Amino acid sequence: MRNFSLYMMFIGILTTAISGNWIILNYENVIDYPKASYVVFGIGLAVVGGTFVMSRLFSYLQPEKVHLKDKRDALNEWLMTNLPFNKWVIGLVILPLVIAPFYSWLLLFTMLEWYLFSGLVVAGIIYMLKGERTEDDADWEYHGKTKVMLDLIDYRKHPFNISLILYILVIVSFVLSKGLDIPLYMETGGNPRYVTSLPSISFLMSSLMVVSTFIYIISHGDFFGFHKAELSDERVMLVHFAEIIVCGATLFILIFTLINALYAYF
Repeated sequence: MRNFSLYMMFIGILTTAISGNWIILNYENVIDYPKASYVVFGIGLAVVGGTFVMSRLFSYLQPEKVHLKDKRDALNEWLMTNLPFNKWVIGLVILPLVIAPFYSWLLLFTMLEWYLFSGLVVAGIIYMLKGERTEDDADWEYHGKTKVMLDLIDYRKHPFNISLILYILVIVSFVLSKGLDIPLYMETGGNPRYVTSLPSISFLMSSLMVVSTFIYIISHGDFFGFHKAELSDERVMLVHFAEIIVCGATLFILIFTLINALYAYF
């Protein structure tokens, strides 16, 4: 039952990311968001929260002969052979990008954004699955306030990561902007003063959100043949380092965008 709840959690966080990214990409294209868009987003969040409660209610049942059945061995072997890809698979992936410009350049750029999101999610999940199931934390010992803070953001203990919280704030801002008719000015014209825009960095943050939630999933149960793992602090800290960069920039841009919108409106 615990594994089922964790599968549902993964579906929930993907639903949250995909519906939220649709809201982000279509901000300039709609007068008001259809109700279904933010209802689906809310359903995804509810599934993540509900499955977290379920995962805490049921204990993990470790299968017999884990070392013989774990697909992690096959993944590690595949990674050691320098990531071989089937040429037909590569062709099927690239073909839509070749065809897209004949219909619309906007379609091409939209597909590239979804490709980037998918690629980062897959790369992050592979990073969490590769290697040994149990990792040593001997060199990562914290005490005092540092330990308390790291325990609060330890995604092996809960799926409510910083990326998810900030992503919710971004989506709520987009939806309320349309509902209250307070337009958000987001630089997308290539001005060198702006390194990125709120939609672009929020889209990037959504992939980090999915990977962070996956840390909790793989730390508490099996995932399609990959058995429950004990990830090291080193691996989790890498995600925190990425959050410092991406979430920090996102929060700064979001605050600046909201202040600019309210100033222009009032």
